[in-house]
Amino acid sequence: MTTPIVALQQPKDISLGEIEEELSKIWLSQNGGKAAPIATRAATFSMVIYEPEEFQQLLGGLGFYEGPIDGIHGPQTRDGIRNAQKTYQLPITGRVDPETLAKLRAEFAKQPEDRQQVTNINVRGFSLADAIAAQNPCRIVTLCPNIGEEDTGVTAQVSAYCPIQKQNTSNLVCSEYVTLRGTKSAMERVGETVTSLMIPDLPKFVWWKATPNTDQELFRSLCETSNCIII
Repeated sequence: MTTPIVALQQPKDISLGEIEEELSKIWLSQNGGKAAPIATRAATFSMVIYEPEEFQQLLGGLGFYEGPIDGIHGPQTRDGIRNAQKTYQLPITGRVDPETLAKLRAEFAKQPEDRQQVTNINVRGFSLADAIAAQNPCRIVTLCPNIGEEDTGVTAQVSAYCPIQKQNTSNLVCSEYVTLRGTKSAMERVGETVTSLMIPDLPKFVWWKATPNTDQELFRSLCETSNCIII
């Protein structure tokens, strides 16, 4: 059963240098004397989620998928995979195996530069697995590398959400969400910023939803600064 949540701060576009300041403002605004429940930041753990969802972006860029970039392997995604596999004469499984992913990458790279675009709505960073959300994370930092776009740096959004616990409605224990978007190269350039966003005195987890690459500086840096890597 999904735990209901209340938005303490809707997603807000900010610059990288404003992240900590904007998050601090959320908690400064939560003081006594209000009719609404008082909200506090959870003191549990922080997590960085590397969420490329490259296969959905490739399917969208090649015209096989019109749904959102969300990492969900639903019916629309599986249909897109099967259509691509049929078109490229691959075994039709509805799953992204290494052969299918390699073919999608190759076909996307063949397209003229002006057609290497992904116009699907991007909703990464706006949802979280119930199993993680239920643990009241202190801070979730989601990295969303994009393909098919010009490298113009990294953009940031911050938000805060609070699960409503039936046994305690007088106080809300809330989680901070930071979403960073940009090309893969741009993400590599802000690795130091990413690691600095992990709360120093709390356990640090990394969920790397891509093939691990020890030559990738961002991956190495997160491995060195986290307590646990989830592959």
